[in-house]
Amino acid sequence: MFALMTSEKKPYLRCTTQDTVMRTPQDALDLLGQVYEYDISRFLFHETNFAPEFYDLKTKLAGEILQKFSNYSIQAAILGDFKAVASSRFREFMYECNQGRQLRFATSEADAVAWLGS
Repeated sequence: MFALMTSEKKPYLRCTTQDTVMRTPQDALDLLGQVYEYDISRFLFHETNFAPEFYDLKTKLAGEILQKFSNYSIQAAILGDFKAVASSRFREFMYECNQGRQLRFATSEADAVAWLGS
């Protein structure tokens, strides 16, 4: 389910399966519990590791999952092609997230890994 990877400076866990999908905040907690033994706080996910509802801000799923990440000091990069995200509000949300240090939406793996390693 996860592979231990190393960027230039810091290790991170990469989600290696497409069938790991966070549909609820509890799914995010369960996932974090499964990898607790690694003692690593950086993750690389693919956009398909999140339910489609994550990308609709009206559902509040993104905020709830990201709150769990924040509570446990998790940094996460989400790799994907976000052109299909129709909501201008979600695109604004991605922009704001990318200005911070907790979450990065990346369109290339190199960008995601570079951010995780910084």
